[in-house]
Amino acid sequence: MSITYEVANYAAEDTSVEVTYTNAEGHTHTRTINIPRLENGSVDADYLQEILEGQLRGVENKVAVGAITFVDPTAEPAEEPPAAE
Repeated sequence: MSITYEVANYAAEDTSVEVTYTNAEGHTHTRTINIPRLENGSVDADYLQEILEGQLRGVENKVAVGAITFVDPTAEPAEEPPAAE
């Protein structure tokens, strides 16, 4: 299984960041990850890396059991049925 991830850009004051996982077919799955901070408020880069690696393992496991699906980022979104009147 070949899944990679990319962390979105985030500002110094952000408390979370979006992570996009991409499978071998180029389909994606996104998650929001909390950004760990040190006492001085800076990002704990080592712990963030641990979180990212753990989340990747979790995504891989959930894909294996069918709990997560990836979507084609270029596909048109499905139309919602009209609201009942």
